[in-house]
Amino acid sequence: QAGAALAGAMRIWQPSVATTTTTTKWPFPSFFCWSVVRVTGYEVSLIQAQHRNRVGIFDCDEYAVYSNGGKIQIGHLHTIEIPAPMTNKGNFNVPGTTTNSWLNTLIFMEAWVLITEDDVWWNHEWTVKTDPDAVFFPHRLRELLLIATPGPDERPRYVANCDRTWNGEAKTLKLFGSLEIFSRSAVGAYKAFAKRCKTELQWRGWGEDYFIQSCMRILGVEILNGTSFLSDKRCHYAPCSDFTKVAYHDYKNIQSYFDCWGQSRQHEEEVSRNILRK
Repeated sequence: QAGAALAGAMRIWQPSVATTTTTTKWPFPSFFCWSVVRVTGYEVSLIQAQHRNRVGIFDCDEYAVYSNGGKIQIGHLHTIEIPAPMTNKGNFNVPGTTTNSWLNTLIFMEAWVLITEDDVWWNHEWTVKTDPDAVFFPHRLRELLLIATPGPDERPRYVANCDRTWNGEAKTLKLFGSLEIFSRSAVGAYKAFAKRCKTELQWRGWGEDYFIQSCMRILGVEILNGTSFLSDKRCHYAPCSDFTKVAYHDYKNIQSYFDCWGQSRQHEEEVSRNILRK
């Protein structure tokens, strides 16, 4: 079926099998993927290039792109604008600040409101958020989550992706925002109890990834160890040739992004061909 835009969203319907005009058989497990883009800076051209080449989140079963500070055009569609102010970067000298990156928690809170008010996430076993500068391969994630997808009576789950420690702290699983993965029931739990997280957590000096991880913890969402999923220069780096990774972060211009994507796919395909020859 050709792509379709709903309510002005950057969302393309790309089912593997369309049984009727109203019933879609998604691959298992299926993904709703999304990103947030700032309307100024490198992210605009980067996400547009990904869309043109149908890579990253645009290779997911359904996807959406949200923007802060206005709308941008991607292909023939426009992003969904997030009703939140622009943000500044954190300062560790300010008490309670946990990041020197963007203090973007409020923006992502509003993005989650838009997502959970829609029902597209309910169509899929997992909701995946990636940064625009993360080189992401959904087909690899699908293989890794095949046996980890919770059933309807199991606890909600999310995937942590870093276990690096700083300043002698105890080793714990952490969530880095370049790749965030939540089961359907975890998104449902957030939808039901987001207000609790907003009132109980001191989030104003936090990045969005620390907020959502802290929220998942107080909501009792099960944590899965996905430290092997991600190459992130801020946690554990792996070269793009290591095709065991689901995502690689960060590649902030079109050339470096697609160099990484191409190198990773090339090595993956070479190994697949060698296996078939045996």
